[in-house]
Amino acid sequence: MRQVLTRASGLLRRPAVLATVLLLAGGGSALVLLPLFGVPGFELSLALSIAVGLLGGGLGIAAAAQEHRILLGATPTPPGALRPQTPGGAVARALGAALLLNVGVLVPPFLAATLFAWLRTACDPFALVGFYPMLTLPSAALAATAGVLCGFAAERPRRAVGLYALLILVSAIPTAWPIVAGPQVFAFNHFLGHMPGPLYDEALGVSAALGWFRLQTLLWVSVLAGLTCALLDLGTGRLRRAGLRRGTLAALVLPLAAIAFMEARGPALGLRMTDAWLTEELGGLRETEHFVLHYWRGKPREDVDRFTRDLEFRWAQTRHFLGVAPTEPIHVWLYRDEHEKQRLVGAGRTQFAKPWRHELHIQDRSFPHSVLHHELAHVMAAPAGSGPFRVTTRLGVWPLMGVIEGLAVAADGPVQGDLTLHQWAAGMRRQKLAPDMRKLMGPEGFYQSAPARAYTVAGSFLLYLADTYGADRLRTLYAHADFEAAYGRPLGELVTEWEQHVDALPLDESLVARAFARFRTGSLFTRACAREVARLSDAARQALASDPEDALERYRRAAELQPEEPYFRLGEAVALSQLERYADADTVLAAMGDRMKGQAVLEAEVAMARADVALRRGQPGEARRFLDQVLSRDAGPELTRTAQVKLAAMESTARQGPIDAYFRAGQDEVRLLLLARALAAVPTDPYLNYLMGRRLQQVGSPVLATGYLQQALAAEGLPEALRREALRMRVESAYLAGDCGAVRHELGALPDFGAAFRASADEWRERCDFEEKTFRGLLVPRQAFR
Repeated sequence: MRQVLTRASGLLRRPAVLATVLLLAGGGSALVLLPLFGVPGFELSLALSIAVGLLGGGLGIAAAAQEHRILLGATPTPPGALRPQTPGGAVARALGAALLLNVGVLVPPFLAATLFAWLRTACDPFALVGFYPMLTLPSAALAATAGVLCGFAAERPRRAVGLYALLILVSAIPTAWPIVAGPQVFAFNHFLGHMPGPLYDEALGVSAALGWFRLQTLLWVSVLAGLTCALLDLGTGRLRRAGLRRGTLAALVLPLAAIAFMEARGPALGLRMTDAWLTEELGGLRETEHFVLHYWRGKPREDVDRFTRDLEFRWAQTRHFLGVAPTEPIHVWLYRDEHEKQRLVGAGRTQFAKPWRHELHIQDRSFPHSVLHHELAHVMAAPAGSGPFRVTTRLGVWPLMGVIEGLAVAADGPVQGDLTLHQWAAGMRRQKLAPDMRKLMGPEGFYQSAPARAYTVAGSFLLYLADTYGADRLRTLYAHADFEAAYGRPLGELVTEWEQHVDALPLDESLVARAFARFRTGSLFTRACAREVARLSDAARQALASDPEDALERYRRAAELQPEEPYFRLGEAVALSQLERYADADTVLAAMGDRMKGQAVLEAEVAMARADVALRRGQPGEARRFLDQVLSRDAGPELTRTAQVKLAAMESTARQGPIDAYFRAGQDEVRLLLLARALAAVPTDPYLNYLMGRRLQQVGSPVLATGYLQQALAAEGLPEALRREALRMRVESAYLAGDCGAVRHELGALPDFGAAFRASADEWRERCDFEEKTFRGLLVPRQAFR
């Protein structure tokens, strides 16, 4: 060990080595001043694994050069350095010195981030600390070993550096190829670390796949070290094939066999994914005119039938919007849930497409799938894209995400929820939350904005361009985001024109308030302790039903870290209510209500939560007062409908039990049973019929749902918000029941509920027209219940 320390000390006397050490240690420590890097978590770990993977090889090269001089008795050499007597000793001392420096430079950033998080933030320094050793240490070891190998192999330092750079470039091939040519979005690189997937997946954790990969990295370290020992000639201090030590080389069979075994089992271990393995893992396969659908084994056949029809309908819609479509079949990979998707290809919560491969990856959701149209637009825009990835690029390489995502949002349709895309954008602008479109369309602005804001305004802008100037110019724009070439006008003028359009839209205060509630959350880079909070909130939601005490602690911790986010306090109140600590829950909510003054949607959500607490405490008068507050805020149709139903429950003992079960029961069977019993006593009750129809449609029985919805609409006393939703569901139920005549009849009798409602309702007629033409009729359910 003393000889290793002597050699490390000697290396630090070399200006180039000292500069590299200071750059890695000092630069890594300075990173703590950037968002997300102020804790020893994923971002800092990845940055340092990349840095030490790139630069740490230089320390290994310098260590080999120094050992070369010691072997030959040349100067300069560190005082007290003894000449090794065996190749293994020479390699061990050079490698030990390089590794000591590579690991040493990782200590200051770790300490700086830990102290910064401890002293300057409320973040837990150790929430994601497992990433630090898993990402940085194997990279440091491999960089040192590969550097020593290159240093002994090359006659000159420049050649050694070139050889090391070549190793890194070669390592990039198995890193990039599975992403480019395969279905996955995660990346592993022995020198540079691990990228688990898109930035939008905020809740990260050390996975078993990362553990297997880092074990493989250490096996490569042993292989490179052993190869250096087998080839090193003590007389020349260089690697020579003439002096090959076959016994040492034979010892490498075991780690190489282990690496080969892991590579052979790569998809099973999560190291990479292939189309063949993924097809087998999911199990289901269905081909249509334009698609190859790979779906999770066990998905009901009727659901598969409906989904394939939805695919063809969305293909026709997108073809009409873009004016182009790929000629190749599109592969759709449909996963059971986000956990299966994360395990197999990465990106658990993020749906993604690969236009150059004509494929998209989404997890299963209720019909109609909420993100299918968006991801399909990415793939179908490929003929208009540029570069190898068939998207909007600058110089054929750098993607311009503002145009890429904006086009997909625009193609998805003019409606988001119960408002149009332009209405959301207008509300955002009036709340001063909209990103600058001029930056958003550039190479960096999209990443700096909160995703929900960026997607919405970019989609509104490109939808305006499509509606105003046509699809041909939009396709021209999509290749390189050259607004002058596509429209003959600079981006600034077009943005100003769009801003005038959306700013002129009539919006009442309730719509503006809803825009604030939806888009107020900033980007990942602007939120305190974002990764830790994401993990806390995920774990709290999962624990709420089974372990409310644990959920309570997690919600409290998240609220401490991000006090500006009210939903963590709401979660805390729910957990307290689950624990029957109603007074404490109401105290939390009362404090929230004081802070939310002037924010209508948040005020309404707090009032709803307080009403629930009051009902559990047996205080109907207080509950009624809070529900009236919800209605007075006009905070959106969902909250309004919920408040109206809960008020109706308090007006009738026949309604109270089944409505209470509707909101609290965990099983649909219980809800349906209690509703059926209540309707037997009061068969014309509009609220009970509405809830029964809604629940029957949600569990897949549209034929039965239609009768109850009709009964609800025929009865007196159903409030306007509930009547509107019942009308919407009746149209949807008619379609799901396979009755296009009823769909057209219902649509013809609909009142004017605004542009968004009309556009959403008209899509059911479009589906009828499409399916009658393409499939000779709608899909008729095979059974009443799924």
